[in-house]
Amino acid sequence: MGCGNSKPPEAASPEQGGHPSQPPSHQQPVVPAPQASPATVRSDKVIVPRSFRLLDELEKGQKCERASHLSWGLAYDDDITLTTWNGTIFGPIDTAFDNRIYSLVIVTGPSYPDVLPEVRFTAGINMTCVEPDGQVKPAWGVLGNWKREYTIETVLDALRREMCSPNNRHLQQPDTAPPAGNG
Repeated sequence: MGCGNSKPPEAASPEQGGHPSQPPSHQQPVVPAPQASPATVRSDKVIVPRSFRLLDELEKGQKCERASHLSWGLAYDDDITLTTWNGTIFGPIDTAFDNRIYSLVIVTGPSYPDVLPEVRFTAGINMTCVEPDGQVKPAWGVLGNWKREYTIETVLDALRREMCSPNNRHLQQPDTAPPAGNG
């Protein structure tokens, strides 16, 4: 007997004296596997801890596994809490944001990703979803409808898409001085 080379014992046919409705005594009856209900599947969902999730986001940002118009990473190399992040958005072509590079600070609190991050532009920008001090409005888009599955990349990409929206694409932009209140 080797690794899968042996044949299972043959069941006795009715002609050989076996009973057709009962398995031979030396065979185990086949029991179908139980089917998982949708409730069972949901309750078995694996929740990835905050630190693992953020390490995955950091690795993705460092390995450039993203669109070429976004970047993100830790603001401080020694930030073992993985809390303060820098983000960059390259302004979309044929918009008021074209030929500009926007820097952001993203703060992932202790309850991230269950709770949305704080997102703030470090230089002046004119967008309907951004306060005069550069803070992205918490009620806006992906932040207002925050889901655990969203990432820093999700936020940056949604902000770039918002730059292309009819409400923002032609808004006059300030110079690149820091927004009011950021000194």
